[in-house]
Amino acid sequence: MGNKWLAPLLAMFFAAIGVMGQSVEGIVVDSKSKTPLEFVNVAVFKEGSDKMEKGITSNLEGEFTIKDLSKGNYELKISYVGYTTLIVPIGITDKKKDLNLGRISLKEDSKQLKEVQVTGQKSQMRFEVDKKVFSVDQNIASAGGSASDALANIPSVSVDSEGNVSLRNNSGVTIWINGKPSGISEDNSAQILEQLPAESIESVELITNPSARFSSEGSAGIINIVLKKEKKTGYYGGVSLEGNSQGGYGASGNININYNKIEAFANIGYRRFKMDSSTDSERESTNKSGDEILLIQDGDGDRGMRGLFTRAGVTYNMTKNDAFSLGANIMSGKGESNNTADYNTYTNNLLTNSYNRVTKSSNDHSMYSGTADYIHTFAKDHDLRLSAEYDYMDRGGTSVYLQNYTDTTYYQLQDGPGKNKRWEVKADYANMFNEWLRLNVGYQGNFNKSNSGSMTWVDPEKKIEETSLYNTFTYDENINAVYGTISGNSGKLSYQAGLRGEYTDYTTESLGKYTDENQDAVKRDYFNLFPSAFISYELPNQNQLQLNYTRRINRPRGRKLNSFINLTDSTNISFGNPFLQPEFTNSLELNYMKMWEAHTLSASIYYKSSSDVIQTVSYMQDNILYSTFENVTNSQQGGLELVGKNKLFKFLDLTTTVNLYYSKLDGFTFKDYDYKGTNSFSWDGRMIANVLLPWSMSLQLTGNYSSEQKTAQGKDFSRYWLDFGLRKSFMDKKLSVAITGRDILNSREMKSYRFGENFTQTSINKWGGTQIGISLTYNFGNMKSSKKKNQKNDNSMDSEMMDY
Repeated sequence: MGNKWLAPLLAMFFAAIGVMGQSVEGIVVDSKSKTPLEFVNVAVFKEGSDKMEKGITSNLEGEFTIKDLSKGNYELKISYVGYTTLIVPIGITDKKKDLNLGRISLKEDSKQLKEVQVTGQKSQMRFEVDKKVFSVDQNIASAGGSASDALANIPSVSVDSEGNVSLRNNSGVTIWINGKPSGISEDNSAQILEQLPAESIESVELITNPSARFSSEGSAGIINIVLKKEKKTGYYGGVSLEGNSQGGYGASGNININYNKIEAFANIGYRRFKMDSSTDSERESTNKSGDEILLIQDGDGDRGMRGLFTRAGVTYNMTKNDAFSLGANIMSGKGESNNTADYNTYTNNLLTNSYNRVTKSSNDHSMYSGTADYIHTFAKDHDLRLSAEYDYMDRGGTSVYLQNYTDTTYYQLQDGPGKNKRWEVKADYANMFNEWLRLNVGYQGNFNKSNSGSMTWVDPEKKIEETSLYNTFTYDENINAVYGTISGNSGKLSYQAGLRGEYTDYTTESLGKYTDENQDAVKRDYFNLFPSAFISYELPNQNQLQLNYTRRINRPRGRKLNSFINLTDSTNISFGNPFLQPEFTNSLELNYMKMWEAHTLSASIYYKSSSDVIQTVSYMQDNILYSTFENVTNSQQGGLELVGKNKLFKFLDLTTTVNLYYSKLDGFTFKDYDYKGTNSFSWDGRMIANVLLPWSMSLQLTGNYSSEQKTAQGKDFSRYWLDFGLRKSFMDKKLSVAITGRDILNSREMKSYRFGENFTQTSINKWGGTQIGISLTYNFGNMKSSKKKNQKNDNSMDSEMMDY
C-alpha cells in the first residue's frame, strides 16, 4: 500500500519546490538581567502597514525564528506584558538570505509597572506543528496538587474518580514522562500520577496523532508530561510547601546546576493526600422464578496515599558535538482505603436480606527508573541519538473484607504482591539534507516482564487458606520496532510521511480459580505496519491548515488479561479476559489555525475507526453482577475540537475548549444476549480565565462541563465542576503564595446507568468534594543566559515536521 501512494506524493512535493523564503531569527532578553524572556510576542508587518504578516512567540531560551519572508522591507514588533514594545526595522534582499538579529533587549515599562503593578504571565497554551503544549506552572488551580490534578485542568483531558485518564473522551491514551514510558502502565498510572507533585511539572504535551517515529501505542494518542529542568548557566532552585483542608500536605525542592560542560539537576518531593468518597446504587433484576429483585447499596469511605518522589540527572557535554546523560527516578509510597457499605435486598417489595460489608485495604509500591542517553551532532539538524531505560516496580497490597449479618460475620484477608520489569533501547538517526528533505530512521525495543498474585485466608492469623481464590499471573511481552520518516517544506507547504513496523510476542498465564475453565498459558505473536502522513499549508493572513493520518494500536495488559476474581464487592465481581485481541484504530485529523496579535483559534476535525473494540461488559448470575472485558465489535468516532486563546484588556487571558463528539458502536452478542448498536452525540467544554491583578497578584478560574455519554450497556450522565486559584508574588517574584479551591460547588460526581439481560442499575459515585489548599514557593539562584545554541528541553517530544 505504501508504494502506491508514497511515490506520487513525493513526486508532487518535489515538483512543488521553488524559491525558498528567507528567515529572521534572534534572542529576546531582559535589558538588565540579560536573562532570556520566554513566550514574547514577535510579529512581522510590512513597512507602513498595520496588517500582520507572520507571528510567533519566543521559546524557553528566548529564541525565535520566522521563516519564508519574501523580499521587501518589514517592521518587527516585539511585545511582552510589563515591557516597552520594541519596533525593529528589517530588510530582506536577495543577497541576505538568513538575517540574525542577535540579542534583542527589552526594557521594563516602569510607568506601567508603577501605575498598574501588574505581573506578566507566560502563555498557558501554545500550538506546535503536531502537538499542543500547556504550561502547568501557570495553572494556579493545580498549585499544591498532583499530576492528576494538573491533567484534570488540561483541555480535552479528563480524570475519573479512580485516577483513569482519557483524552478526547477516549481512555486508550498513552502517558509518558519526559518523552518515555518511565514505568507507567495502565495498572499503576493512577498511583504514579497521584504521587507526582504538580510543582515538578513544566508542561503537558498533547499529541493526538503521533507520527511513525513514536510508539504506536494508544488509540487516543500520547500525553507527555515534561518535568522541570533548567538549561541556563549558573544555579537555580526552589522549595515549596503545601496543605489543604482535607488533611493533605506536602513539600518539595529542586536545584539545577549548570557550569561549563556539566548540567545537573535534582528534585525531591513528599506528598500526602486524602479524600472522602461515597457510592450509592440501585439494581433491579428478575430471577429464574420470575421474582423482582431490588438491591440497594449505600457506601461511604475514604482513600489516601503518601509517598516520596525523587529525581536526579547529569549531562556531560564531552565535546561541542557529543553529550552523555544519566538520569534516575525513585518513587516510594503507601496507599490506604476504607469503605463501609450497607446492602438491602428486596424480593417482590419485601426485605429478604440485609448485611453490612467493611473493606480495608493498604498497598505499598516502589518504582526505580534509570536512563542513559548519548547524542552525537554531526552538524546542525544532523545527529545520532542512543538511549536506554530500565524500570522496576514492586507493589503489594493487603485487603480485609468483613461481611456482617445479624448473627454472624464472614472474614477474608487477601494479599496481592506484584512486580514489573521493563527495558527500552532506542537508536535514532536524523539528517536534514535541505529544507525540503529531512530523514529520520531508527530502532526501538521494549521488553516487559510482570507478575502478580493473590492469596486469601479466612482468619486473621493466616492459618486457614481459601485455596479456591489463589491466583498467580505472569505477563511477558517483547516489542521490536523499526521506523522511518521523511519530512520537509517548500515555501508554505510542509509534509511528513512515515512507516513503522512492530513485531510483538507475548505470553500470559493465570493459575488458580477461573471464572469459566482452566486454560494453558496463552502465547501470541503478530507483526503490524503503522503508516503516518502529515501535510500542512500556511495560508495568507496567519491561517494554517494541516491534514494527518496515523494507524494506532491499543494492547490489552494487566488486569484486563488476568482472569482472577476481584471480590472487593461480593455483589459486583470483576475479572479479566486472557483471550483479548489488540484494538486497532485508523485516525484522520484536519487542523486549522488562525493567529491574530492577541487571539488564536484552533479547530480540529477528527475521525477514528476502530476494530475489535475492548469494552467492559456485565451480566447477572445468581443475583450477582459479573463484569469482564471483551472485544465486542467495531466503532467509529468523529468530533470537532475548538480551542481559542484570547488576550483581552491587557489583564485577561481566556483559554476556551469545546469538544463535540459523535460515536457509533456496532451491535454485538454477549452471553446469548443481543445488544443493539448505539449512536451517541456528546460534548464537553472547559474555560480557563487568567486575570492579572494589581499588587503582583493573579486569579484563575477553571470551569468544566461534560454532557451525557452513551456506552455499550448504558450511559454516563452529565457532570460539571469549578476550580479557582489565587496567587501573589513577593520579593521580586522569588516568593509566591497560592490559595486554591477545587470543586468549590461540591458537584464533582459520576452518575451512570447500565443494563443487560434481566437487570438495570443506576449508580452515583462521589469523590473528593470541596477542597481548599494553600502553597508557598520560594525560588533562588543566579541564572544567566545560556550561550549554547540550538538546545531545548530534551524531555519534550520533537516535532516531526519542519517549523514554520
